[in-house]
Amino acid sequence: MKKIIFTGLVVGFLALVGTSAYAYHIIRAPLVESYNEAKDLALSNQHLQTVEGAHYYHGTEAYYVLTGTNDDNDEMIVFVGDDLETVHELKRADGISYDQAMEIAQRELPDRKIEKIRLGYTRGVPVYEVMYNDQNARTGYYYLTFEDGSFLKRYSIRNINR
Repeated sequence: MKKIIFTGLVVGFLALVGTSAYAYHIIRAPLVESYNEAKDLALSNQHLQTVEGAHYYHGTEAYYVLTGTNDDNDEMIVFVGDDLETVHELKRADGISYDQAMEIAQRELPDRKIEKIRLGYTRGVPVYEVMYNDQNARTGYYYLTFEDGSFLKRYSIRNINR
């Protein structure tokens, strides 16, 4: 009897894991397709020669942020709008680096745990979005301009579990 119950639990668990993996794949498929369309657009319009990284940024407007190199082997950042028509490109050398953004964030946000920093595009300005947690376990966002690291805006989200 114990064998039957154990076998049933194992089969049920495996069915749950398989169903969850399938659902995740189905839910994620449109986003993966859009990533591929954004990459194809950047490559076919010669904004980039190679694509080395990509992520989705949703600020005031949504953008696919692609990094790579152009024909001259310059490191580039290309922001492709969610509509796959709006494209902004700039050379990585024209702004501050990730490490410089981290230094500024650590200096401006003492006693806060920086979770991640990523490139974005908001209100017509390329930015570094710094996500952090403060002493009250609130999640905060601090925005630095890509060009020179100057402060753009900041906001935090109250933790509703407290």
